[in-house]
Amino acid sequence: MPRFSAFFLSLLALGSHGAAVAAVEAKTRPNVLLIVSDDQGFSDFGFTGNPLVKTPVLDRLAAESAVFKNFVVAAACSPTRSALYTGREHLGTGVWGVPPRANLRPDEALMPAFFRAGGYRTFYAGKADTARLPESSPWDRGWDQGYFVSGYQHRDPTLPNRGETLQAKGWTADLVTDLILDFVHAEPGKPWFATAAYIIPHLPWVCDEEFSAPFLAQGLSPDLACCYGSIAQMDAAIGRLLAGVRAAGQADNTVVVFLSDNGMSHKAEADRELAATDWAKRNVHGLRGHKATVWENGIRVPLLVRWPGRIAPGERKQFGAVEDVLPTILDLAGLRSDSVKHLPFAGVSLRPALFDAAVVRERAPAFRIAISGPGSPKPQDESNPRPRRFEDHHLVLRGERFKFHALPGGKSALYDLATDPVEATDVAARFPAIAASMSAALRDQWTALLATGRAFATTGPVEPKRGRKK
Repeated sequence: MPRFSAFFLSLLALGSHGAAVAAVEAKTRPNVLLIVSDDQGFSDFGFTGNPLVKTPVLDRLAAESAVFKNFVVAAACSPTRSALYTGREHLGTGVWGVPPRANLRPDEALMPAFFRAGGYRTFYAGKADTARLPESSPWDRGWDQGYFVSGYQHRDPTLPNRGETLQAKGWTADLVTDLILDFVHAEPGKPWFATAAYIIPHLPWVCDEEFSAPFLAQGLSPDLACCYGSIAQMDAAIGRLLAGVRAAGQADNTVVVFLSDNGMSHKAEADRELAATDWAKRNVHGLRGHKATVWENGIRVPLLVRWPGRIAPGERKQFGAVEDVLPTILDLAGLRSDSVKHLPFAGVSLRPALFDAAVVRERAPAFRIAISGPGSPKPQDESNPRPRRFEDHHLVLRGERFKFHALPGGKSALYDLATDPVEATDVAARFPAIAASMSAALRDQWTALLATGRAFATTGPVEPKRGRKK
């Protein structure tokens, strides 16, 4: 029996679910379980080809899912999550880095609001980033209930929620799983949307010794053993989560979506880089860059979408981006995007490729900006701000095949990812027309984003303070 049931059930009355008609229509709609890992790079999975990491649950989920390997997120957690929850390019939402640069604009509609409007129960457990905002109640943004991990408390976390803050005991990955399963079992027959936002493998790498010991026994370093041990511990927690959904008789009518929020960190601790030998073992694909950069190792991750009996498993050639997740799952659930007032989506629905692996729809290249290191945006004197210059930043336009980099100082490079996924050889001289076209498009998009007045929101409240609902 899940450990939080009594406490959780006492809070259900606080949520509301839209009109009765919407609730009746929603009975035939699938549940949606969104699982997000933290800093898990493209090479951090068995199913992508890492022979050392142990991810049997995610490997099995991949075997049962449509798998998008040509898929990109943003360079770090807050930018990715703002794009994930809004379906929009993160600079346009006001988010241009991690706190204090993660100031989501108050008029942005978030993912759960669309599900609540469609008669779904909505729930959140895990990392607070972009879901729990300092000046905005999550309950006003679409979640009926949520338990938010502030920071990276991998054990015995403090979990603010819509009620009394929970001082929990145990591993956070297990607690997140328990809370989601309590929610799933609470009201049988009603469709639900739930987000499990694990904080693994974000630093610090800590895990139960039973998960790190096998890696130490293989001769891996303590750093890599703890990293892979934490991933193995999350994998086991996800296994229990999926088994719980199955035990509730809801697996066949639940769309499971899995992705990571950015690529792998090159550090073992906040102020210490991972040893070169360990980095080589972890970055098995040899991708360039790391978390916070817009090289492939910072933004490329796999996307998994499972719907038993409806979506055939297998790899999809379709190029996709994190902005596509919201339009896609609304499409799968049969929910109208105009049920909630929102700004225009930057993403597109990947539904055609989900139901026909041979389909590859044209998708515009994704705009990305480095959020740390050379070319990352710097804070300004807000009393005397200066125009931000295109030439001062590291910007990319990432397409299905070609990727164009605008580098600081006016330099640039073009890479053909089909033949050079590690971005080793600049092919601008071979494809001058493509380089010129993508350069112009990237500059146009930068100019358009700045013209909205929404980019680079500053530190501090972004909406009026108000009393929070209890």
